[in-house]
Amino acid sequence: MRNSITLTILFALVALCATDSIAQRRNQYGYKRSTSKKYSKYKGGKVGYSGVGNPKYYTIGASINMNNYFGDISKSSSKLSSNYKFIPDGFGITASKVLYPGIYARAGFNYGNIKASDYSTGNSNPGNSDEERSDYGRWQRNYHFKNTITELSAGFEVDLIPSNGGARNRFPINPYLFVGAAVFHHAPKAKAPGATYDSDGDGVADAAVDQAGNVLDVKPGEWIDLQKLGTEGQYSDSLDLKPYSKFQFAIPLGLGVKVKLARSWDLQFEVGFRYLFTDYLDDIGGDYADLDDFGDDYLARAMSERGAETKAMMEGKDRNISGITGQQNVQLNTADLSGWTGGNSYTHGYNYVAGQDRASSKYKDFLVTTQIRLVYILDKKGASRGKFR
Repeated sequence: MRNSITLTILFALVALCATDSIAQRRNQYGYKRSTSKKYSKYKGGKVGYSGVGNPKYYTIGASINMNNYFGDISKSSSKLSSNYKFIPDGFGITASKVLYPGIYARAGFNYGNIKASDYSTGNSNPGNSDEERSDYGRWQRNYHFKNTITELSAGFEVDLIPSNGGARNRFPINPYLFVGAAVFHHAPKAKAPGATYDSDGDGVADAAVDQAGNVLDVKPGEWIDLQKLGTEGQYSDSLDLKPYSKFQFAIPLGLGVKVKLARSWDLQFEVGFRYLFTDYLDDIGGDYADLDDFGDDYLARAMSERGAETKAMMEGKDRNISGITGQQNVQLNTADLSGWTGGNSYTHGYNYVAGQDRASSKYKDFLVTTQIRLVYILDKKGASRGKFR
């Protein structure tokens, strides 16, 4: 009997010690028993750590842009192969959101300038090859332009190495592709002729004149909005032509590479090709209009055909066309023109033939935009509070 009581007491002491040991161990690691229904029903869920495991985040970026134009005033043989310039002539702003690891929705704004001239891309020496004759023809034509392009775009960007680890675990170097749609505004301009006239008799030439000697209501070398003039006869009642719009659509697509600079900063190098639906970035894309079609609009006539001008106005250089350019005179119908003060004939260049190509209409103009972009990643820092559900 005494032995049974002793064994019972020993067993109780051992059980008590074991229970106390387990309780102390639980308290050491912060485990507490709870009878709360909220926690007792928890079956496991996601504990989020923004910036570490969260793959969805936003970015904003700013870029310097370099625009390269290819069209009727650039060398056709150099399209997408040479004559690239890498001088900043614009800027851009972008914003993006990760939709899925490695896939972004992206929007952007770009502002840039392009320019070109027949004097620079052509050649005053005729040759025997097709390319040399093309260069000579452009030099004879003597066009130039500048254009400011403002673009809004939206599309998608896809990393070639997608990361499931979120912004902070992104790869140090990652190539990517992008494609989208864009709308842009453009307004090609060119300088007024350099031939001058002293309009007020003070001995200072202060007005431009056309090839018939008519005084134009602009200063020599003044930049003129070409779309408003309709230099291919778009505003003539005798021609069935519509003016091109200053608002156009484009399809931007290209490739780039992202370089991780710091936890929240990337540097991007990007080349974007703009497929355009217009041939008038340079204001030329059709045929020469008959000079009579311009009527009383002397400035439009002067800006439509410039082969007989002695200066390359963009560069401000003499063309030395004496004995080179086959200048000819065309008899204009001046009887019904009010304010006609010039001669009864109009001098034009070697290339001019009414109704024939002023520029090739076979291909649309093309634009390549190279960008260097600094990107900031908008992502929460630190771990978020765990949530049970």
